[in-house]
Amino acid sequence: MNFLSYVVLGGLSYAAGWAIRTYVLGKQPKPAQPYGLKHPVILGYLGAFFIVMLVISWLIGRYLLGHVTIDLPFIIINSLVATFVYSFGLNPENANYEVPD
Repeated sequence: MNFLSYVVLGGLSYAAGWAIRTYVLGKQPKPAQPYGLKHPVILGYLGAFFIVMLVISWLIGRYLLGHVTIDLPFIIINSLVATFVYSFGLNPENANYEVPD
């Protein structure tokens, strides 16, 4: 994969996290414990995204890059990086960037 492909994949990962935060978590009532990266719901979304990215990374390696065998380092590192970028979009702590007076 070239740099542009990674930028597109990162943008899609960030957009997926932002969409979950905005359209799913934003529509639910406020929880007793505020959402943060250590909240069980957020950790569940991160785990689910990591598993989905494992499959997508395998498909990218197999069909776009032509890896005949399973390229485990590529799959794991690609999934970890995409999940890391996804966490920035999912993180509600960074949702409000208010300029100080």
